[in-house]
Amino acid sequence: MNRGRIQAQGSGLEASVSWAQEKPLTVFEAINMIKKLKSDIGINETQKRQDAFTRAERFIRGASENGGLSACVKQSFKVKGTKDVRVDIEVLSGIAFV
Repeated sequence: MNRGRIQAQGSGLEASVSWAQEKPLTVFEAINMIKKLKSDIGINETQKRQDAFTRAERFIRGASENGGLSACVKQSFKVKGTKDVRVDIEVLSGIAFV
């Protein structure tokens, strides 16, 4: 089983989208999950994290170019100048970003 999540956290917000599926998560699916997360948290929270979302997408694409990621991977993309505002990517089991 391949599973994990992408989260937007900090400054009172805790939102996530997750996957649990037999086949590895593709880059296309992961980018669509980020789009859904942005939609879920709204424009103000998305704008706070825009640079973090950009770096998260770059991380996903880079992982894909190297064959994907195997669990367990946890990566945070922090917003500069804040204490805890960030976007997290967690690959908890299996493979992702192929």
